[in-house]
Amino acid sequence: MTEIRLLASPGVIRIAVTQQQSLLDFAIWYPGLSDGFGDIYLGRVESSLPALGGAFITLGNNFSGFLADNAGAKNLHKGDWTAVRITRSAQGGKGVRLDARNLPDLNLPENKSPQCLVIGPSPFEELAKRWSDADILLSDPSLIHLLPPEYKSRTSVTTESIDPELLEQIDSLETPDVELPIGMRASITPTPALVAIDMDTATQSNDNQAKLRAQFNANKEALPALLHQLRLRNLSGVIIVDMAGLPIKKRRLFQEDFEEALQQDPLQPRFLGFTNLGLAEITRPRKRPPLHEILFSDHGRAIRILGIVENQFKSLTSYHQYHQITLILNLGLTQALQKDTWATNHFEQRCGVSLKVESNPSFLNHQWEYHYA
Repeated sequence: MTEIRLLASPGVIRIAVTQQQSLLDFAIWYPGLSDGFGDIYLGRVESSLPALGGAFITLGNNFSGFLADNAGAKNLHKGDWTAVRITRSAQGGKGVRLDARNLPDLNLPENKSPQCLVIGPSPFEELAKRWSDADILLSDPSLIHLLPPEYKSRTSVTTESIDPELLEQIDSLETPDVELPIGMRASITPTPALVAIDMDTATQSNDNQAKLRAQFNANKEALPALLHQLRLRNLSGVIIVDMAGLPIKKRRLFQEDFEEALQQDPLQPRFLGFTNLGLAEITRPRKRPPLHEILFSDHGRAIRILGIVENQFKSLTSYHQYHQITLILNLGLTQALQKDTWATNHFEQRCGVSLKVESNPSFLNHQWEYHYA
């Protein structure tokens, strides 16, 4: 039976699509801080740039996006108004990408100003639609209020803990290292230009032919599991894979393995072939931000700290006697958390105390402290 499990911590919901002990799909959902994907805006052309093949569209205060000519900008001029959809969230230091095509019928306001007209689907809605036959299980009854009405008939609250093996798979997504079948490993290194993946094997043999056969079989066995990580971690853009211990001519025999494994991905990534150095090239569409960027942004770090504080606070034998927690962070983390009032309210609800967030400008990213009152 396929299940969609919503695992709540302060400010964040981890969404795991599972079948027995297999993790089929995954997403991080911050209900208090949308990534904007799928939102429809009324925007005004800020500047038309034929040299860049598009135009910048003002969507709000200090918020704009790029609309390519082939996505609807070709006949627009500075000052024109247009409805657009966000088709790529801000990520990798770049702003949102827009599309003015294939929009639903909209009731545009008479007094025009840059504004959001329609809120796009949350990560939960996206997965619930993709896995339409799956039961939805909540770890926290209060989460039911976040779900659209059409999903509530599939939803129930469970007190049953998630399988430890599944939880280990979920936790491992926060690390760059991947354990693969038959002793294989992979290391994932995101860079601004691409994602580099290095596969490695523990196979050892003094017989070169036997070693080559073992490495070939190990790569073949591990490849589907590795490429599934692209989906679980939402790795996108240009992805380079360095297979383990094989000569270039042997690597080229894996073309069908790459293509077959990538067909299972709903974003339909493309296998482009092998470089002259034997590196596999993949492109995967950029939609929502990748997992590593979400988790290790200032906001992601602040939310992680809330989870640590909750665990430490609830481990106190007499935590019910306290009424307030003061959390002191550096300036960047403080500002990020202040933008997410749902996260702070969620923390207060779960811990039964009020939360006061203060900033210490001398703190580095990894420095923080808290005290009770």
